[in-house]
Amino acid sequence: MNDDLSDEIKALNAIYGAECLISSPSDANVYTLQPPTSVVSPQLRLRLYIPPTYPQHAPTILDAGSVGSARADEVLRNVWRDGEVCFYDLVEGLREVLGGEEREEELERQTSTSTPPPPPSSRETSPPAAVIMQPLRPPTPDDAAAADPWVLAPALTEKKSTFLARCIGVTTATEAQRLITSILTDKKLQKATHNISAYRIVRDNGSVIQDNDDDGETAAGSRLAHLLQVMEVKNVLVVISRWYGGIKLGPDRFRCINTAARESLVLGGFVEEKKSSSSKGKRKK
Repeated sequence: MNDDLSDEIKALNAIYGAECLISSPSDANVYTLQPPTSVVSPQLRLRLYIPPTYPQHAPTILDAGSVGSARADEVLRNVWRDGEVCFYDLVEGLREVLGGEEREEELERQTSTSTPPPPPSSRETSPPAAVIMQPLRPPTPDDAAAADPWVLAPALTEKKSTFLARCIGVTTATEAQRLITSILTDKKLQKATHNISAYRIVRDNGSVIQDNDDDGETAAGSRLAHLLQVMEVKNVLVVISRWYGGIKLGPDRFRCINTAARESLVLGGFVEEKKSSSSKGKRKK
């Protein structure tokens, strides 16, 4: 197993569970992939042949004719790029395809019972991803000058993708939503591929109000919200804007999002310094 595949397996199993991608005990080049589809669909299990030269050469789905294999083979062809790891995009592609089919079936059931479908949200009227996901000029500090009183972290660039994090203090969910709506009127942020947001508010009685939005970057909002919990920050809203640079990052994009978010929270003073328990006062004589 080469380093690229080893790192990818560790990332996948950390994100989706310990048995998302596991090797076969009888063949070192055969693996079982179990993407975490919804509870509606039966658990999909795919046997893959991963050549020793991966990612320079593509993996192959061995279960031809099995349930879901045709869909999986189609998704694999769409996400494969010579020399780039692909299993994260394969898993997300399968989740999207299978989840879309289940949503269509659910809509048909609702229609058959004369239940009107819910009205379209503002997200559904946004430009399609194919239109906005284009390589764009990375933002500069001058671009974000109008974001005050937001605290802006330095832009982080990874393989031509740019991540720009900003945070601001909030005390109510209504205020957080108003600030998100307001900042997204900025034309430069409207051109971002994704504007991921999360807020965490802790009331005087200890109750917590929190929410997040992926804005098309699957699972990014929940991971950002988890970061706010782990860091124990209070009364803060964080927005991470990403401009896609044309090269897929896979799981590395979550690392970039968290790194950028941490930087903004530190700069904004939302991270409390913990005093060392080893510090002791001088004993009086």
